[in-house]
Amino acid sequence: MRLPRSFDVLRERNFARYLAAVTVSTLGSGMATVALAFAVLEFGGATDLGIVLLAREIPLVILLLLGGVFADRIPRQRILVSSDLVKGAAQAVTAILLFSGTATVWNVALLQTMFGLAAAFSRPATTGLIKEAASDARLQEANALLGLSSSVLSIAGPAIGALIVAAGSPGLAIAIDSTTFFASAGLTGTMRLTATVRIASASVLGDLRDGWREFVGRSWAVAMVVSFGLFQLTYFPALLVLGPIVAKEQLGGAAAWGTILAIESAGAVLGGIFALRLKVKRPLVACQLFVLPAGLLLATLAAPLPLPAIAVVSLLNGVGFALGNTFWFTALQRNVPEHALSRISSFDWLGSVALNPIGYALIGPIAGAIGTPETLILAAVINMTVCISVVLVPSVRRLGMNAPVGVTVEAPFAASAAGGAMDGLTDDGHRLPGA
Repeated sequence: MRLPRSFDVLRERNFARYLAAVTVSTLGSGMATVALAFAVLEFGGATDLGIVLLAREIPLVILLLLGGVFADRIPRQRILVSSDLVKGAAQAVTAILLFSGTATVWNVALLQTMFGLAAAFSRPATTGLIKEAASDARLQEANALLGLSSSVLSIAGPAIGALIVAAGSPGLAIAIDSTTFFASAGLTGTMRLTATVRIASASVLGDLRDGWREFVGRSWAVAMVVSFGLFQLTYFPALLVLGPIVAKEQLGGAAAWGTILAIESAGAVLGGIFALRLKVKRPLVACQLFVLPAGLLLATLAAPLPLPAIAVVSLLNGVGFALGNTFWFTALQRNVPEHALSRISSFDWLGSVALNPIGYALIGPIAGAIGTPETLILAAVINMTVCISVVLVPSVRRLGMNAPVGVTVEAPFAASAAGGAMDGLTDDGHRLPGA
């Protein structure tokens, strides 16, 4: 049987292995998201759960930039295999503690700190590894398939995890999650990636400094990452904190809220299918315009509109997120030199999540001061204004999907890099593809 053209990238052995690795680990992670929460609540309360989740996030935020440096210095395949093994071990020991009845908030938090540390190194490596695993001509299809897989599993994973928890064994779901990371490490380790030589400085700090030059030398990258940070500052705290309140008070309760989120996930699946074939000349412009329904969703909750109307906007929002993510990652991979891709990706990750804690800290007090509907409208206006404003940046409008790597560098980094800051070579033996 012939694959549809949109799936031709699956004929590429390395990408097929990587997609399988990501799929199996993402399924396990979805199960563990539900299981870990209920496991902690069996021996602790809401504060304890917050400690456990924070323990995972702290090393992720602190070490992301360092992870980007290492992913541009040594084989990304080695980093991802090692990260999967650490994640698998952390989850396996967590499951053993739960089964033995010796789990406490502190030993589980310590294990999740290990998990977050591994994630800090795997996330920046992922963007670069995808570029290594798939041919350039099929890079958009590769990103679209990864997004589509993630969207489907964001529905299936938590559902399976909830069933296992309902059967009375959150530890089993976490144990299964650990095996998925070991399987992912095995699949990733069998990829046969082409060796490459990378320029590297004599120190990690030098690499970080050069990565910053690469990042700020591209005004389009800076504008997009700033927009991502402001987007998440306004969108997720407003949606995830105030949305449930609106659903409880005016839309019928938890079932209505679950419907809104489920339909958004279904929209992401649909968007992933569209992203396999949809071509655009200006990917960053498309990325910003496709996520405008996020602000509209906040506005519909502020009214609130009837549930069917909110569901329609939520569906469009899911479609837009899937398309926007695909275009962004593809444009990033095609317009950044391979030797700097993971470091710029680490600035992308950090810039996107750095303001989240501020948003979550402020959203409640602001809503208490001016009201829930008014806060949702304020967040919606800021959110949509940011998206539209970024489109006005000339370099964002100019960037094409197929620009040759390195052409869009606006600061002549290559010249400065040739000097004393970058004076050595590191050999990248084999390469590879994150969650």
